[in-house]
Amino acid sequence: MQKKPQTERSIKLDILRILSALGVVLLHISSDYIDILEVGSANFNAMVFLNSITRFAVPVFVMISGELFLNPDREVTVKKIWLHNILRIFLIYVLWSYAYYVFQSLYFWKFDFYRQGLIRTLKGIVYASNHFWFLGMIIGLYALTPVLRSWVKNAEEKNIRYFLCIFFVFQILRTTFTLLINKSLIDEISGFFTVAEISGYVGYYVLGHYLSKYELSRNFKILVYAAFPVGLAANFIISALYSKKDGAYNPGIYDSFGVFTFFICIALFIFADKISKNIKKGKKIVSALAADTLGIYLIHLMLWKILEDQTSVVYAFNYVITALVSTVIVFAVSCVVSSLLRRIPYIGRYLV
Repeated sequence: MQKKPQTERSIKLDILRILSALGVVLLHISSDYIDILEVGSANFNAMVFLNSITRFAVPVFVMISGELFLNPDREVTVKKIWLHNILRIFLIYVLWSYAYYVFQSLYFWKFDFYRQGLIRTLKGIVYASNHFWFLGMIIGLYALTPVLRSWVKNAEEKNIRYFLCIFFVFQILRTTFTLLINKSLIDEISGFFTVAEISGYVGYYVLGHYLSKYELSRNFKILVYAAFPVGLAANFIISALYSKKDGAYNPGIYDSFGVFTFFICIALFIFADKISKNIKKGKKIVSALAADTLGIYLIHLMLWKILEDQTSVVYAFNYVITALVSTVIVFAVSCVVSSLLRRIPYIGRYLV
């Protein structure tokens, strides 16, 4: 594998941001439908399929950050990453957690949130929305970035490849086998190797850097592209079969660290790289949409809960059509709201 020439890659990343943001919205909408449908029914399996094809979203978001923050040509100091990036994400987390706390207090819980004590308010903020776990995970990766930058800057390609192999074996394969075979047995065996504990999303973070810096071999690209449709089908089929067997929804196989999702993420990353080089028109539109993907992530669940509550609208159509139409509506409205918030002078960048 050879080093890639240093070229402008913003359109590639913008395409990936938009795809991932759409994936996150569809993921949450289809998940809510899955919870109310009969396991094994046609509608249930349709929602499982839609849900399964979205699970690339979080890993790809992490890979995007890895390409940007581990780029040796980009100035990233400890002071800058804490005062600029981590502080901003932390403030966004606090503000939006409070916003969801207020929203749920008024819309669902029907109580006066402003009369609650400090401890109750803090608990309300912490538990306001489960989807904010992503912000905490990103803060952790940002905090580790200066160390990782020093390593990848001086590491030979074979050493980075070695790390990614460890990630693949002890995180991706370990997770996959745990889900498919005997959980207790796999956990017992893997417990001997504490290297498994250092993987997590750090692997995807480094993978994003690696794919941006080094050119994959033609044969490996063919393998990855071939694995893409196989992975999509396998994720859905295995999840549907396991759900029917368990009598309850079982999404484990296609979560972030499933082997099929891993190859899907790589395929999307290199495919976006390829098509971005051929885009001549519409770059401004793509960039404008991509600029609001963080805002879409923050806002979409609130808008979806409002739409979902309007049962006369949500259940008026076929479940698949409804899920897809709802995704487009929520994505579009979230984008507009995010764009308006982002343009507020001085504080806009700390809101979305």
